Amino acid sequence: MPLYKQYKVDDIEVSVWSITETADELLRLVPKTCAETCLSKFSSEKRRAEWLAVRAMARQLFGDDIRVGYDASGRPLLDGGVGYISVSHTDGYAVLAFSSVRRVGVDAELLSRDALAVSRRFMRDGALENVPAGKANLVALLHWCAKEALFKIVGDLGGNFKDNIAVSGFRPAESGEISLELVGLECGCDKYYTASYLNIGDLLVLVCYRA
Repeated sequence: MPLYKQYKVDDIEVSVWSITETADELLRLVPKTCAETCLSKFSSEKRRAEWLAVRAMARQLFGDDIRVGYDASGRPLLDGGVGYISVSHTDGYAVLAFSSVRRVGVDAELLSRDALAVSRRFMRDGALENVPAGKANLVALLHWCAKEALFKIVGDLGGNFKDNIAVSGFRPAESGEISLELVGLECGCDKYYTASYLNIGDLLVLVCYRA
């Protein structure tokens, strides 16, 4: 289908594709070289569809001459283009965030995902204190998406999601902002970041950028 949702966060353009097509249908929406790469790279129908949806989205947004590649750290980039991108996909959706001026990280998850069950792996002790039971899974999901999105900006700095990324400054809602801080790491990079999140139907999309 065409782009399902587009919106902006400051200078960042966020595009969401609802993957209703089969991988074979998506093959017709990408350049021939992308189609050949996909067929040789993935055997899973689901992975093919997710990978192709990102390329179909990039083609629609940036034109035929722009390709999605990867830098030395494995982060996606636009070959032949100017700016920064980040991508995410989950069951039934692909998301691409673009900024012409700064690095950006995006993560998307279905709101139905059970993040609470594994929250001890990535949330600090006490992070769920005073959170109503009906909001606990959403809070856990926001923590996870925020930390994933920040990781896509800074890469592997050592440490871990639980201890070295502090999350604060938000209440669970349909949309809002989260404050993030890198702590306990000698990384030589910016420490403070903002994450903006939005519920789109059954999907949570979170975009992270330098504060």
